[in-house]
Amino acid sequence: MTILQRIAPPLWAPDFARHRILLDGPQAEKARKAFAPLLSSLYEQLQRRLDAYVNDPEQCFPEIDAFPCRNNLAGTYYIESETYEVCDEGYRLWIQVRCQEKPSHPDQQERGYDYLGLEAICSLAPGGREAFIDEGFNSSSI
Repeated sequence: MTILQRIAPPLWAPDFARHRILLDGPQAEKARKAFAPLLSSLYEQLQRRLDAYVNDPEQCFPEIDAFPCRNNLAGTYYIESETYEVCDEGYRLWIQVRCQEKPSHPDQQERGYDYLGLEAICSLAPGGREAFIDEGFNSSSI
């Protein structure tokens, strides 16, 4: 079983991927404040979801020629960004993570080895005391 470990953004990470806090819209600060007391529990939920994702053979494949391939994962990830927004249903938070690849060539230490991008979408009703992470992830190769 693969368990991912959250790390600080590596020194080689591009500026746009160094846990930026983004506000989308004129009332986004209101969303950030609403989510603030819930972030630690959201990050615990996110950790469980990430571990389930990388161990699900229907989502993270064991075959070396498939993407994403579980065997290519280094077992570490970091937060690229948090984007906050106010919407009709309440508040939204998009958490972008970057999962790293096992080093396989000499210049990876210099240029980095991000492999898989995952985006979790979180929702919070106005006045709500519990935030929810939507099912599934949006994924991308990096």
